[in-house]
Amino acid sequence: MQSAPPTSQPLPARRGVLSLTVGAWRRRELLRVLTVRELKARYRGSALGFVWSLVNPLMLLAVYTLVFGTILAPRLGDGSSKDPYALFLITGLFPWIWTSTSLLEGAVSLSANAGLIRKAVFPCEILPLVSVGANLVHFLLALPVLFGALILGRLLGYDVLGAFSPAVLGVVALQLVALAGAALGLAAACVHFKDIRDLLANLLQLLFFLAPVLYAIDDIPVRAVQLLIRCNPFTPFALAYQETLFRGDLPGVGLWLQMVTVAAVCFVLGGALFRRLEDTLVEAV
Repeated sequence: MQSAPPTSQPLPARRGVLSLTVGAWRRRELLRVLTVRELKARYRGSALGFVWSLVNPLMLLAVYTLVFGTILAPRLGDGSSKDPYALFLITGLFPWIWTSTSLLEGAVSLSANAGLIRKAVFPCEILPLVSVGANLVHFLLALPVLFGALILGRLLGYDVLGAFSPAVLGVVALQLVALAGAALGLAAACVHFKDIRDLLANLLQLLFFLAPVLYAIDDIPVRAVQLLIRCNPFTPFALAYQETLFRGDLPGVGLWLQMVTVAAVCFVLGGALFRRLEDTLVEAV
């Protein structure tokens, strides 16, 4: 009797999150090429090009500043300092835009590239990472604008103590790990359950208003609401950016531990879900 072909033998090695990480690192050149291609395709034929990556966030900043900084007149801090609301807002808004766009685009990255997935030799885990990487480039391009706004605010006499710090790079790295894991899991799940895309858009909108981006968390008078906001996985990242860029302090040990925990949980769970559904992606896409 002939033995069955060993088609199932490689599966245990492929199912680990560690092997997923190693595979992505080995294919980093492919990841770079696809990210560059994605960025070029996005702005092909556009007169402003990469400037659009700044125009949209700045327009959102203007709208939120008008509504929440002028019409609703929020009060940041204890009122004893000249806290510029627009500068407070920008330190949390730009990281949030990176988060939301990465997850929304990453969730549909496999469905949008069905032709590539059907090629047996193509590593489909690269596609969600391309979405995260392309939006990381947008975020990095926005950082000089953010730093320039903080410097200008200081020159104008506002109590803005933040500036560039190596700690920002640590926060960016941890957020990158969290987004990579979440995008992997969402992409695989979205292929099998199409409703996830619409649910994700609504969930992200809810998480935005439950994150300390439009307001300072200490200004929330209800303790239960503060606890709910702190349960938001984006909250420690928003607080870390605000501490470093707006207030000029280093994030505390507790905040670093929260970010590390969120990054680890997102990457492990997202990677495990991707590995769990990987073998059925071609049939489901």
